[in-house]
Amino acid sequence: MFSTCFNDGSLRDYIMSNAQDPWEDTPFKGYVHMSPKQKGEFGERFVTKYLKGAGHTVERAETSTAGHDRVVNDVLTEIKFSLATRNKKGGVKEDSFIINHVSREKDWEILVFFGINKRETDARLVWFTKEDFKAHLDSDNCLFAHQQGGKSIENDDYICTKVTELLKQTWVNSIDTLCQ
Repeated sequence: MFSTCFNDGSLRDYIMSNAQDPWEDTPFKGYVHMSPKQKGEFGERFVTKYLKGAGHTVERAETSTAGHDRVVNDVLTEIKFSLATRNKKGGVKEDSFIINHVSREKDWEILVFFGINKRETDARLVWFTKEDFKAHLDSDNCLFAHQQGGKSIENDDYICTKVTELLKQTWVNSIDTLCQ
């Protein structure tokens, strides 16, 4: 029944042009094909390994419903991770990241964001406090937007696609100052 739809090859070509992996030649090969839940878990594991390697104490949250991902240096920590988004030519858009599912009401004290560009030396690793995040949500130039229905369904998840601008905010800190 479906075979006639694929006879001219255009549908198969469309799938293949959108299934490319710009991370093929990196340790992140295959990441783009994981589900959102798998990507979230991978990001938490990656950031945990990175922070431990940098000398931080990192423990898992007591439960999966704790409202934070890890406890870093005794601080309740939400972790967000993103590879640079794909461009239409099969590569990546430098410094084009997405931070999603950030909640105002969940139980976290700081958020750590790790954005990975194609070159390892161009990674973005920052953190900010929940207090600063909440103040930013109430500001006139907020870079976060309600996610998945937002206010209309009383959803507390926020998304930021303007991460380059977010990284320039005075309340966003270099990882070098984490828990000093």
